[in-house]
Amino acid sequence: MWGTKAKAAGNSGTPANAVRQLRGVTAALVSLLVLQCNGAVAQAADRPPVMGRNGGVSAGHPLTTAAAFEILTRGGNAFDAGVAALLVGGVVEQDNYGLGGEALVLIYPRSENKVTSIVGQGWAAKNATIEWYAARGKALDGHGLDPAVVPGALHAALTVLEKWGTMSFEQVSARAIEYAEHGFPMRPRTVAAIRRNLKFFESWPDNQRYWLKADGAQYRPGETIKLPTLARTLMRMVEAEGQNKDRGRSAGIVAARDRFYKGDIANEMVSFLKRHQTPFELGDFAEFYAKVEASSMTTYRGYEVYKHSFGSQGPTLLEALNILEQFDLQAMKHNSADYVHTVVEALKLAYADRDTYYADPEFVQVPGAGLLSKDYAKERAKLIDPKRASRSFIAGNPLPFDPKVKEWSYWVANIQDAAQPGQPLVDPEPVAGGDRDTTHIAIIDKDGNIFDSTPSGGWINGAVILGDTGIGMSVRGEQFWLDKTRAAQLRPRSRPRYTLTPSIVLRNGEPFMALGSPGGDNQDQTIIQSFLNVVEFWPAWYPNLHEAFEWPRVQTLHFHGSFWPHRTGFNNLNLEGLVNDAIIAELTARGHDAQKIRPFGINGCATAVLIDPASGNRIAGADRRRDCYAIAY
Repeated sequence: MWGTKAKAAGNSGTPANAVRQLRGVTAALVSLLVLQCNGAVAQAADRPPVMGRNGGVSAGHPLTTAAAFEILTRGGNAFDAGVAALLVGGVVEQDNYGLGGEALVLIYPRSENKVTSIVGQGWAAKNATIEWYAARGKALDGHGLDPAVVPGALHAALTVLEKWGTMSFEQVSARAIEYAEHGFPMRPRTVAAIRRNLKFFESWPDNQRYWLKADGAQYRPGETIKLPTLARTLMRMVEAEGQNKDRGRSAGIVAARDRFYKGDIANEMVSFLKRHQTPFELGDFAEFYAKVEASSMTTYRGYEVYKHSFGSQGPTLLEALNILEQFDLQAMKHNSADYVHTVVEALKLAYADRDTYYADPEFVQVPGAGLLSKDYAKERAKLIDPKRASRSFIAGNPLPFDPKVKEWSYWVANIQDAAQPGQPLVDPEPVAGGDRDTTHIAIIDKDGNIFDSTPSGGWINGAVILGDTGIGMSVRGEQFWLDKTRAAQLRPRSRPRYTLTPSIVLRNGEPFMALGSPGGDNQDQTIIQSFLNVVEFWPAWYPNLHEAFEWPRVQTLHFHGSFWPHRTGFNNLNLEGLVNDAIIAELTARGHDAQKIRPFGINGCATAVLIDPASGNRIAGADRRRDCYAIAY
């Protein structure tokens, strides 16, 4: 039933709903008509189907995708390829992500048959306290060194390589080093990001030397840029591995990682930070580690959907799915007023919980079991008025549904009428995508191993290059609160409640899909809409995954922004231009502060690889909204 458009999925796109299956050509026609009736006229995607028997990759830059593909064809597994992609992405797409940023990873090793989280989110300095910032009149604006946290991406990457890879650091870093040492062509997005940050660079000479020509001129699109200081940092890590290779592959990788976090590279970074009066000490780097932990998970109509735990915004998607499971979305028809209203209202409820309860689990006992309880979701779903947009921003009470957490002493969202029309956008990443952004990497190899990562930070905008290391320091600390009533407040050695949110989906316990997107607070909105497009409306796009990603999207801003200064956009609703005007008028009549933006204008770039249950082929897709690129073989 999964093979072609002529063999349709059931009502929810799963075999569990066999009673409601639509069969034959009629099913495909019905699904197409569903889209046509609601202003999202189905047509062939601009990009062709990307399918192969062996493996698939989808990432935020063609060179990043190519690096992962190269490793797969040389015999590496998904984890080797994922680390290679993380390294190359940290060189060539630094408008989205640099190696001084963070990398949040989910992995599914076929041999283990379980999903594991690797938390490559940096932590605050041991001496970083709310009092330290208050005494100096400092805030967490996302530029410079005040919001800095320890770079986490490289620790996460090398942890994955050490524990689940098969190759050496030298092998997987070769392409990244080549691009840094010998250069790579500048894409227009990167050039534009540099141009927008020239004023910021004036305060940081190392940034000027790094991103501008020797005479101070700017690079133009298509010109080759070399990053010799970054190349030298990576080559020193390779050197450390080589000096320890006789101790085995894992020991060599650990030595490379230790040189960055404990050796001379760390000393250079910390010396720079000390010269600029930050609270960092060498121990903040030497004692840092990427956490390896169990993922959060919920089920949705026969699928197991995995996210990072409550130190991330990832469970927001799980909560929303639990709520949406109470509704017949397919009967509503794709992107109808009923459909959009229901999805948006579910997200509003989930965001109120996110902004209340989610925080670093090392410091806060989060009622996670209660938040992901199906019974709790049923109670939350009852709050959705099918005819009226909620103007409130009120968290639920998951404590009765949680077996462990019975008290909550922090702030709880409880705003009866939060709507304030005319407010600016909540997300500092502009709707159309900006120069402080994120990327994503999805990989499935021939054995069914899955690697999924959302790396970010250390970017051109706001990240200070740490001397001659070529490392741009993460500013992810801007996602802390300098407010002791908030669960997600700044604490020494705590990690900010991050927006980065990779996803892995299993189907009946078998590997099915890796999926993610950039977009700050909007990430899980892109992901949930893409996921629902795939599994609820399978016949309408199969086998071209690009079609599912081209359908118009919507975006609620009904939350506290994760980025400093945590602006709100309560009741604001953006809809891409291909959504029917009548639908927008109906949503406005229901009380949403709805506005149409340009087609394909909502910030995000869905990148995914899935395994076709009928054929076993890998199907890869990459959103046309950005430079994302997919390949399969």
